Amino acid sequence: MKTFNKGIITIALGTCLTFSANATKIEVQVSSLFDDGGLAITPVWLGFHDGTFDSFDAGSTASSSLQNLAENGMTAGIESDFSMENPMGVQTVLTAPSGSAPVFEPGETATSSLLEIDAMSSGYFSFLSMLIPTNDAFIGNEDPLAYSLFNADGDFVGLDILVLGSSVWDSGTELNRGYGAPFLQGANAEARQNENGVVTFHNGLEVLPGGLAIIGGTAATGYTIDQAAADFTANGFEVARITVSQVPEPATLGFFAIGILGLIARLKRKTTH
Repeated sequence: MKTFNKGIITIALGTCLTFSANATKIEVQVSSLFDDGGLAITPVWLGFHDGTFDSFDAGSTASSSLQNLAENGMTAGIESDFSMENPMGVQTVLTAPSGSAPVFEPGETATSSLLEIDAMSSGYFSFLSMLIPTNDAFIGNEDPLAYSLFNADGDFVGLDILVLGSSVWDSGTELNRGYGAPFLQGANAEARQNENGVVTFHNGLEVLPGGLAIIGGTAATGYTIDQAAADFTANGFEVARITVSQVPEPATLGFFAIGILGLIARLKRKTTH
């Protein structure tokens, strides 16, 4: 009599069903909402964690990692911190797809490659990015629990985040003098100056007396920074939109499961004859 190898089939089917039940495939889209003449947004750090990764706190001194991001747009320190504190988390850095630099110039949009997350280890979302040309203005969420991707039943709910100018942060690490601001022509004529402050909401693009004007200045890629397009302190000003969406599993995965079930049925019929 032929034997029915349940073990192999069970493992294959179990792997398929486990993958389907536990892993959620997502993609993230980031759009700059600045009009022509507005500020640019540096490559955006995106982190998916268990709700414990706290990248900064209002009223506190910025970490060296946050300082490097807020002053230079560099994400390496944040990435390292995240890896150490949330080894089971998921992170990526999203850059603009075109243009003369990897930054998001006004109006640009980019979408991440597919990412896999789950409700337990990577069900909360955080983001960070610098606004340029500024000395140390950035966007991001202070509360690590602010954005949950799953409801209480473990179902994916997605996110649609509208970042307003009223929520732009100042890291408090560099005086707002214009000089030292990345992406601004002439900003290297004088060195940056320490502020020795704390993280607060940003007051806008007015620079200190004797500084280099940002409004009316020229971006590194050649366009003029316009008052109306760049003044994120204006009422209701929209800086960026970030959406996190689920990507449906390809039909082949469903067909694989159906195929396995069909194979089980055929093997059972053979073993009974």
